[in-house]
Amino acid sequence: MTLSAPDRDLHRRKRRLRLELGRVRRRIDRRVRGSQRSARELLDWRTYARRYPGNAMLGAFGLGLALSAGLGARGLSRWLGLRLFRRALRDVEKRLGRELADIWAQSTPAGDHATTPDL
Repeated sequence: MTLSAPDRDLHRRKRRLRLELGRVRRRIDRRVRGSQRSARELLDWRTYARRYPGNAMLGAFGLGLALSAGLGARGLSRWLGLRLFRRALRDVEKRLGRELADIWAQSTPAGDHATTPDL
């Protein structure tokens, strides 16, 4: 049984659409897996200790110094320790913000610049 010309054309179009759907699904799957991997890295403290060893050491030292001074509100070592710890956290916050911005920029398709509409 042979198909008429319109039926063959319809069959070809369906086949092209199915192939395109498969490509889009695979692309979405790769992006989701990449995002999951990035999220796991972002939530793991070891990632930051590896990426920012200086800040990790400074934070650990500051926290240790503050805790070693006891729970009292006075004392130079407690003040210094808390100050060091807060500084390390501020530095990590800045770097984390830049990392999130980079991840966001990488997650958008090339040439697709997401803009917010003017309200």
